Amino acid sequence: MKSRPEIIDEIMFYIHERAKCEVDTDNYLEHVVDYCKKDYQQAYKKQKGIELTIDEIQHKYDNQRKK
Repeated sequence: MKSRPEIIDEIMFYIHERAKCEVDTDNYLEHVVDYCKKDYQQAYKKQKGIELTIDEIQHKYDNQRKK
């Protein structure tokens, strides 16, 4: 079985390759980020019973990036 970093690298590879197929690569990547935020929002609500706002999700990400 692949390690988590290997799986994440593969996911990143396919997202990047898919984005290169678009005329507006950056717009596509923003779309993927929005999808991921919404998916996380749903999973968090299902697991914890609390619905985070998109701003709260962005704040969590920003805090993680500072570490």
